[in-house]
Amino acid sequence: MLTDQINQVEQRIKNFQRSMNAEMDSLLSQLQHLKELTANANPEAPVRRGLVKEKTIKVERNVWAHIPEVLKVVDVQEILKIGKPQAYDLVASGQFHCIKFGRRWLIPKQGFIKWLEGER
Repeated sequence: MLTDQINQVEQRIKNFQRSMNAEMDSLLSQLQHLKELTANANPEAPVRRGLVKEKTIKVERNVWAHIPEVLKVVDVQEILKIGKPQAYDLVASGQFHCIKFGRRWLIPKQGFIKWLEGER
């Protein structure tokens, strides 16, 4: 039973990662298209293709920046979009590093991210 739930959560995580990657690729493609439209729509612009090298924009892909360094079970629950009992079961399963502090579970962000991304 618990193994089935773990497998379901892992599958949901993989689907979520695929979805996020596809969305990021779509947004980058749309941004590039809009840049091309802007460059073609304004022929009087001082930067013309071939004359001056265009600046490239580095898109930061750190989707974890808004997450606190130490997570609580409710944070894991929100990130994975699972119920409270499943979140507690997952935290207690020992699949990633957790610290039990009194009645509270604390999860270091980096260990959770590594587990979520499939690293060990």
